[in-house]
Amino acid sequence: MNSSHQNLVGWSAMAGGGVAVVGFISLLLLFTVGEPFGTINDALSIPSSLLLLPLVVGLYRLLAADQPLPSLLALLLGIAGFLTTMTGSILLLTNRIDFQLSLLPGLGGFGLVGLWVLISAITGLRSGVLPRAVAWAGILLAITPSLALLAVFRLESIANGLTNMAGQAGGFQMSLPLMAIFLLGFISYAGLPVWFIVVGRLFLTNRVGQTVGAVVAS
Repeated sequence: MNSSHQNLVGWSAMAGGGVAVVGFISLLLLFTVGEPFGTINDALSIPSSLLLLPLVVGLYRLLAADQPLPSLLALLLGIAGFLTTMTGSILLLTNRIDFQLSLLPGLGGFGLVGLWVLISAITGLRSGVLPRAVAWAGILLAITPSLALLAVFRLESIANGLTNMAGQAGGFQMSLPLMAIFLLGFISYAGLPVWFIVVGRLFLTNRVGQTVGAVVAS
């Protein structure tokens, strides 16, 4: 990968991660203040997903030489995940679907993105393309989103929990396991954008594709 392509991937990943960080802050404000921060979060997921697509392709190009099948699977999952997330946000913002139904592409896209990060991080760790600390951080952050694919079978419970947290309805008590899932999900939702920014910086500083043992020094 030439330097111009690496710069494109790096800057787009950092921008996409930065937009996703603002989206996470908007989600927190939704639960403490209310609208319009939920709408802002939904809207920001569209440019964030578009900006992160070059990172999906960039990681694939680096990983495919050593491990073509896992990297191809990761590529397809990453593209499908971000496109699913964007589609769900667009349909919700244009009132084509309601909040509960929007969780299907929302959680599904989040889960597919998680699987992309998980496979890419494992492959990057084994091949030495990613620093060990960055790869392990990606693996840990991707576990909960990957399991989010199972949550599509509990859309009503998830919707009730989110609605209650946002103060839009009362009388719903969240169970301890569901609370733990929400907490882990929020950690991943907050941490993955930072991971995207870090990996973007690796591209910009030409530190991908090298066997290194630590996160890029500040």
